[in-house]
Amino acid sequence: MRKIKPFNKFLVGHKVDLIILDKNVVKNTDWYTWLNDQRNTKFMATGKFPNTIEKQLKYLETEIISEKKLLSISNMKSGETFTDKKIQLGIVVKKTNMLVGMIAVSNFRHFSRTCVISLIMDLKKNVKNRLKIFKESQDLMIEHIFFRMNFRKIYAGAISEKLSVLSEKLWGFKREGVFKKHQFVNGKYLDAYMLGLFREDWEKKIKIASKNSKL
Repeated sequence: MRKIKPFNKFLVGHKVDLIILDKNVVKNTDWYTWLNDQRNTKFMATGKFPNTIEKQLKYLETEIISEKKLLSISNMKSGETFTDKKIQLGIVVKKTNMLVGMIAVSNFRHFSRTCVISLIMDLKKNVKNRLKIFKESQDLMIEHIFFRMNFRKIYAGAISEKLSVLSEKLWGFKREGVFKKHQFVNGKYLDAYMLGLFREDWEKKIKIASKNSKL
């Protein structure tokens, strides 16, 4: 497995860094192959057609906020708008310097101050403490959305009941709706769960976690 070349860190955690995606990441990692692995795309809309480096480079250019714009967003003031493109960052494990996942924020609604968060982990990689990596990555992004970008609510989707329950346990998401027989997976139509997280609920969860850690 190739290791990622020097990259730009955007959000820094304890075990992971969330990095800015650029041409170097596309060309020098196996990112584009993730969407060719049915384990990764099982619950995704993508994965029905082969992916290539060329397609990944075009996706980077047309769908993801550029590095320059991304850095300016970090300092934007309340009420400012930026773009309809998504913020997407790579998840890199500090210890191995390996790219293991992606996390994205999209569907920005500036008047209502809401957005959607999503995450993919490359399941073919042998990653220790995968759940901890998963949790810390989303913790970092949620903190950024609420306290740097000044959004008040985050939406997320889940195809499985198990993931819906896990999202409530780890981050405090609440189930707000169910789309019956919404996603076609392995020959069956599965229900999709709409989840929501308010900033005040996240703040309460942080306070409780901080208090428990001192006991």
